[in-house]
Amino acid sequence: MRIQRDGKGQPFVERDIAPGYGGYKRAWIQHRTDADKDWAQTGRYLNVVRVERPGQGPAGNATDFPIFSELSDEQILEAFVHSVCAITACRLT
Repeated sequence: MRIQRDGKGQPFVERDIAPGYGGYKRAWIQHRTDADKDWAQTGRYLNVVRVERPGQGPAGNATDFPIFSELSDEQILEAFVHSVCAITACRLT
């Protein structure tokens, strides 16, 4: 699993969840400092969205999950990808 950084410096992972069918997902950690957008008052959110292909922007609406854990951003992403792969039987390469 390769963790990358976007233009805002936020760590993200892109995964082909349906090899051969073009089913890519991107998960990233977003830090929110604007109190109006920090609805859970955690400052960090795990976001997940569909993308058409790696390196391209979101192709849908992202879903955000507030992070209450003290794990690092990278640890959160790794745990998330491993969990999703375990639940959906998607191969982790």
